[in-house]
Amino acid sequence: MIYNWKIRDFLARIVSFTGSSRTARRIIRDKIRFKDIISHDLPDQLPLEKQKNNVNIAFCFDNKGYKLAAVSIKSLLNSSKNRCDYNIYCVVDKKLPIKHKKTISNLTKNTDSKIIFITANNDFDQSLRQGWPVSIFWRLMLPKLLPTVKKIIYSDIDIIFRKDLFEVFNTDLKDNLIAGVKDYKNGYINSGFLLMNLTQIRKDKIYQKWVNVSQKKDYKNPDQDLLNYTCHGRILYLPLKYNFQPMLGTWIFKTHAKHEIYDLKYNLVVLHYSNWMKPWHKEKNRPIFSDLWWEIAKQTKLF
Repeated sequence: MIYNWKIRDFLARIVSFTGSSRTARRIIRDKIRFKDIISHDLPDQLPLEKQKNNVNIAFCFDNKGYKLAAVSIKSLLNSSKNRCDYNIYCVVDKKLPIKHKKTISNLTKNTDSKIIFITANNDFDQSLRQGWPVSIFWRLMLPKLLPTVKKIIYSDIDIIFRKDLFEVFNTDLKDNLIAGVKDYKNGYINSGFLLMNLTQIRKDKIYQKWVNVSQKKDYKNPDQDLLNYTCHGRILYLPLKYNFQPMLGTWIFKTHAKHEIYDLKYNLVVLHYSNWMKPWHKEKNRPIFSDLWWEIAKQTKLF
């Protein structure tokens, strides 16, 4: 697979001409490009003494996204049984109904993980955001919303987890502000999965910089471009397995080393559906690997 990705891509592009729409052509290309790149049946994880300290992780969502958040959180708990537990911080607005909060909280029943709801502040209400909802900036609020937390993982809600996160959480960030996975060779990272050094961000007063810059520069990808710009030179790069985005197509092969791509087969941790196609769309419009999302979604009984 790794050595002949150019040939596969060439064939994918030719065969995709048979597709009747942009979505159909993309699905055809991805099925050829990524055939056998990950295993649907993961081997049992080696026995491990359960981690004593909970891993901190945050999700940000509103009323429209609570079902998707439930799927992501369910996959997180499934992948971590008897290995580690989580402090799951959910950043929401005041409009999220109590019944939805209960639905999310019930996911942690019979586990030692816990859900903590936090209300987003209004610091980014005046930020320029190209028509995106203000909720895209909620992840940037974590240093202020969690003043006593030293380090945290942030995750988008269009992600499912295939393995636990204690290893990446224990990554030594040193004086780097964030850690993420590169989208492109130039070092530009995706903001959908981040390890954030909240202590260092507060120490260097980066939060106020984020607020100020967000009101002056109108980025195409507001939160993501802002993070790449303001954290440049202080970003630690994580292996591809911590944010595999099939939507990137051949950029994955151009950007990441062969061993990182081989590692996806049985060691994929984060599968990110960062595409205009989503697993919850109509069946003919779903991206590759949507079946893995639905396996988890059915367990939540919300779909």
